[in-house]
Amino acid sequence: MNLIVGGDSVIGSALGMYWSAQGVAFHSSTRKKELESKVRPFIDLENIDLENLNYRYDSVVLCAAVSKLDECEQNPKKTRIINVYNTSKLAERFSNLGAFVLFLSTNQVFDGTLPFRKISDKRGGAVSEYGKQKSDAEDFISSLNSYGILRITKVMHPELSLLVKWRKSLENKEQISAFKDMYFSPVKIEKVIIEIDLIVKNRMIGIFHCSGGEDISYYDFASKYVKSLGYSEGLVNAVLCKKEGARYTSLSSNYHKGL
Repeated sequence: MNLIVGGDSVIGSALGMYWSAQGVAFHSSTRKKELESKVRPFIDLENIDLENLNYRYDSVVLCAAVSKLDECEQNPKKTRIINVYNTSKLAERFSNLGAFVLFLSTNQVFDGTLPFRKISDKRGGAVSEYGKQKSDAEDFISSLNSYGILRITKVMHPELSLLVKWRKSLENKEQISAFKDMYFSPVKIEKVIIEIDLIVKNRMIGIFHCSGGEDISYYDFASKYVKSLGYSEGLVNAVLCKKEGARYTSLSSNYHKGL
């Protein structure tokens, strides 16, 4: 039996749908009391209750986190409690009960000065508060007996708020704006889910990367996106983020055992 912590999240929900289709036995946690059941344990990383978490799972996938960059910057103490302290306590609890723990991390543990960062590259210089928190959580997760760390770049799915916003504007025949000087490495959610399933199924210990194949500006991505929807690329307006230097987000996918 596996457990998805953060079953209401985008990745958690997609993983649950995938495992249901594959016939994998799992529970999926929720932060909504009204949805709590035997198969949907209540886990709130803001106010965690470890005493009632005694079920012995084979594997636990930690999907829950505060991932909005602005929220982490504006509320560093509150988000650190969730993303670092309580996530670590929860991971330790299930690890002590014999579970393999897979922690979902981010490319933002790196400083973004180089593309395709290798798994063997040292972390450090994380630019965002979110990246710093994930890096600190990685330090703890790597001390567990049986763990995996999966660093992921920007996950793309149809209901991504940015894509939804763009589609609404395009339907109204309005221009959309996209940064010409900000880059990201989009990876499809289907690829992420298959990677998670592979790591959990084989209890693969160490660090893993799941990345898009390139660093692309938001403007270039938007131009391709609107074209794929049958709209004119002329509807994309290039704007500047005005941050110093291009930030790379791509990761190399080579496997490295241990930190």
